[in-house]
Amino acid sequence: MFFHTLRFKLTLWYVAILGVTLCAFSLFLYLTLSKGLHRSLDNKLRTTAEVIAASIRRPFGPGPSLADIDQIMREHFGIRPLGRFVQVLDETGKRSSNIRNVDIPMSMETLERVSKGETVFETVTVAKEKIRLVTLPIFEKGRMVGIVQVGSPLEEIEEALRQLLLILLVAVPSVLILAVVGGLFLANKALRPVDEITNTARKIGSSGDLSQRIRLKKKVDDEIGRLAATFNEMIAKVENSFQQIKRFTADASHELKTPLTILRGEIEVGLKRLRTPEEYQKILASNLEEVKHMSRMVEDLLTLARADMGALELRKEVVDLGGLVREVWEEVRLWAEDKGVELLFQEDGEARVMGDRGRLRQLALNLIDNAIKYTPSGGRVELRVVRDGDEVTFSVADTGEGIPPEDLQRIFERFYRVDKARSRQRGGTGLGLSICKWIAEAHGGRISAESELGRGSKFHVSFPLYRGS
Repeated sequence: MFFHTLRFKLTLWYVAILGVTLCAFSLFLYLTLSKGLHRSLDNKLRTTAEVIAASIRRPFGPGPSLADIDQIMREHFGIRPLGRFVQVLDETGKRSSNIRNVDIPMSMETLERVSKGETVFETVTVAKEKIRLVTLPIFEKGRMVGIVQVGSPLEEIEEALRQLLLILLVAVPSVLILAVVGGLFLANKALRPVDEITNTARKIGSSGDLSQRIRLKKKVDDEIGRLAATFNEMIAKVENSFQQIKRFTADASHELKTPLTILRGEIEVGLKRLRTPEEYQKILASNLEEVKHMSRMVEDLLTLARADMGALELRKEVVDLGGLVREVWEEVRLWAEDKGVELLFQEDGEARVMGDRGRLRQLALNLIDNAIKYTPSGGRVELRVVRDGDEVTFSVADTGEGIPPEDLQRIFERFYRVDKARSRQRGGTGLGLSICKWIAEAHGGRISAESELGRGSKFHVSFPLYRGS
């Protein structure tokens, strides 16, 4: 529904804020103008009253006449006091006014304040007409000898204020209507890329096609542009993850299918006729090897699956990485000698890291095991643990077959093996390097490889150095 859309809400907020601002400004303008006009009128009335008082200040006799007041106004202002009310009272209370038969009222409160020397401003009604009135006392030798009252109708000021109010009542709604139209236009224009994002997401949800991307008409570096770029990056990562899952599922199915096929074939062959105990033992031994291979694969798969879910906890402690690698080196040295591979170890002082001893041992054993497997008889494998600034680096270098450049970037992928046939013969599952990568990253480290065909490979694993006591 339109009233629930972001466009409507943005426009509503925009118009509401603008409306409040315009109303506040209009009120401020009206009050300021009203106050200014009244202040200006009061100043003019005071000036007129003071001029009249100064002109007639003398020992009072009969008091000034209307003609005298007119003459005073002409001499000082060049105009007749038309539209004004002027009244002068002498000490006897006798009045003189410029409007015949019209007396300007004076309350007791005003008279009391004037007698104290105050100049009093007030709004009164004279002949059904509102006038602004100033009452000014005339003092001589500390004694009040008369009062001057000057008034002017408020009709002009009220008319000006009515005109302003009418203009505001017409202008403010007109501006708000234009603001609604303009706000909807701007909201539609600004949120058009959001529609594109929504449509793309809907297409992906309905078709499952993760190759869809948001295509904006022009590339802009604003919030919407960055949102579109982030959405595209997210979809690319999701697509890549789905591809990895598909590849992982296919590879796992293939890897498990192969030993199951071998098991089935050997059992079927063994059941076709009676065989000697030696033949049965040979078949069972072969089956046991396949079961062991599948067990290792399932165990590695469970390890990676738990790692992906974050369910695999690391029991971290301070570990001397050099001492740990030395232990592994001593364990596999005899196996390397039997294979005709020289296994060397070198460490550069104490190199402590914070980590899970069991997982670090698994990483070292996997890398050393791979190096020995892929190094022919007469070759050499070198192990080194060195401190490099704030890091501890464990490296395994061999003189084996090497890895082709096109495969070097993918060796840490699950089930990826350079030579699948030969890897299987050597007992590999294709998951060892993936587990090594996870262990390194789980410890805040990184793993990399470099290789040259025919000359061997070298793996580097770097961990943060532990500097605690």
